[in-house]
Amino acid sequence: MPAYEIYFLCNDCQGEHPIHIGIHLDNGPGRKENLAEFQRGRSMPPQVMALRGHKAMCLKTGRTIKLDNDDQIFLVPSPANNLPSRQAPLIHDEE
Repeated sequence: MPAYEIYFLCNDCQGEHPIHIGIHLDNGPGRKENLAEFQRGRSMPPQVMALRGHKAMCLKTGRTIKLDNDDQIFLVPSPANNLPSRQAPLIHDEE
């Protein structure tokens, strides 16, 4: 099941920050996508709905921000999702 990291667009510094929460989704986006784009035409998984109202901190100002705007919360495919699959089995050295 693909994993996604969660980022938010900060109103204070206009930067994007991770919130250090990951979620797993069967049918998540293949690229970085905000919740507003992701929810178009589909029902929201409970893991995604739980992000709304979560508090996050701006890494530059230290202020706490409540995540309540779906345009500012991003699902980002985890780098582990993009690892190449093995083409050949491992060969162990014989002793």
